[in-house]
Amino acid sequence: MAQGNLKLKSKKAARVTKKQLNPKKAAPKIIKAKKSTAKEAQKFVKIHQSQLTTSTEKLISSRVGHLELLKGSRRQVEKENKEANKNKK
Repeated sequence: MAQGNLKLKSKKAARVTKKQLNPKKAAPKIIKAKKSTAKEAQKFVKIHQSQLTTSTEKLISSRVGHLELLKGSRRQVEKENKEANKNKK
């Protein structure tokens, strides 16, 4: 005999908690060096990397003047403009 469609009750939605909405992402695994020479090398790499990014941002901001994010906050930019106008007069 053929069966008709099953009459299933719809289930209520499960309660969603705050932690389920914003799960904490796993941090990247950092393997630290054990030898002192390797530690020094990592330290220098970190320093040079930061210097490289700052110099790159300065270079870009000097070429593109309207990027306030790279140049500084809006207040700093306005303050520099006021000082430049005072010096011209």
